[in-house]
Amino acid sequence: MMQALEIEIVNSVPVLSALIKTIEQAGRSKDTYLLCEKKKRMTSLKFQEASQNLLGIKELALPNFFKKLGIRSLMMCDGYDMTSLTKYEFIVLNENNHENTWHDIKNEQLISDLFLLFKKCRAITFNHWTDLADTSSLLSGLFNDVIKPLVKQHLDFIFYLDDPGKKLLFQIDNILHVIEKFNMKGKVTFVLDEFEAVNLWMVLNGEMPNTTFNINTPNGLKKKCFSLLRTMNINRLLIYSINSVILFSEDQQFIFARRDFEEIAEIAADARDKFITGFSFGLLSKLDIQQCVALGLIMLGVQTEMKIPAGTTELLSYIEKWIADQGRSNDQYLYQ
Repeated sequence: MMQALEIEIVNSVPVLSALIKTIEQAGRSKDTYLLCEKKKRMTSLKFQEASQNLLGIKELALPNFFKKLGIRSLMMCDGYDMTSLTKYEFIVLNENNHENTWHDIKNEQLISDLFLLFKKCRAITFNHWTDLADTSSLLSGLFNDVIKPLVKQHLDFIFYLDDPGKKLLFQIDNILHVIEKFNMKGKVTFVLDEFEAVNLWMVLNGEMPNTTFNINTPNGLKKKCFSLLRTMNINRLLIYSINSVILFSEDQQFIFARRDFEEIAEIAADARDKFITGFSFGLLSKLDIQQCVALGLIMLGVQTEMKIPAGTTELLSYIEKWIADQGRSNDQYLYQ
C-alpha cells in the first residue's frame, strides 16, 4: 500500500546511462508513431510520406477525424503496416458538426476499422478533454464499442486534462468515471501540470479553482497529488513542471529533476507532446518507468534546445551533457 509522502528523489545518472543503449538501437525500430498535428493534418485517405523522429520511429499524421474522436497520437506495435490505413474509409457523418456524440458518428464500418487499428496499437494519447464538446460520450462509446472487445490487456492510455476550472463538477465526475473504465484494458496515466493538478484537487474538494498559479508549498502539492491518486481509479499520476516530473502510483512515487533550459521552450504549445513521444516509446519498449520519464525529457530537451536538425548522435550528446551537469547540480535537494 502506498505510504503518504514517501517520495524517492531519483539519481538521474544511472537512469540516463541505461538509456544510451536503447537510443543507440532505436534507429532499427520498426515502430510507428501516428499523431494529430495542426501542421500535418491529413485531409484525404492518402498518407503523406513518413518521416523518422529522433528515435528512429516513423512519424505520420493521422486522418483528421481522429482529432474529432479526441485521439492525439497512437504508438503502433513493431512492424505495423501503415498502408493498411488507406484501405479503411473511417466515415464520420456530419463532419462540420463540432458537437457530434458517439451515436452521431458511429457506424459498423467505422467500428470495424478502428478495431483492426487498435489491435496493433500499444499506447494511445488523448486530447485535452476540455477541447471536446461531448468528451464523456465519445470516450465511453469508443471504449465500449472498440477497445473493450479487444482481446489484448496491455494497452497504455495517456490522458491530458487541461484546466478543470473550465468544466462543472458533474462534468468532471462524468469524465473521471469514463476514464476509470480504461483500467480494464491496460494502464491509465494522467499527465497534468502543477496548475491543473491543484485546480482538479480544488474542484473535487468543493473549492473554487485558483485564478492564479499558487501551489503554496512543494509538500502541499504532494499531499494534493496523493489525494487525487486515491480519489481517481487510475494507475499513474504524472505531474509535469518546469523543474521536474513527479510520478505517483501504487507501486512507486518519485521526482525526476529536469535539465535546466530556457523557460520559453517550456511554454511552447507542443512541449508536452514532445515529452509524451519519448514517454510513449519507453512504454512501447517496456522500459522501467523512470527510464520512460527520462526518455520523454530527453526528447523534449533535444527538440527545444538544439537549433540544428537532430538525430541519434544529438540525443546521445544531450545525455552526455546532462550527466556531466549532475556534478555541478544540487538537484538532490529538490523538494526536500
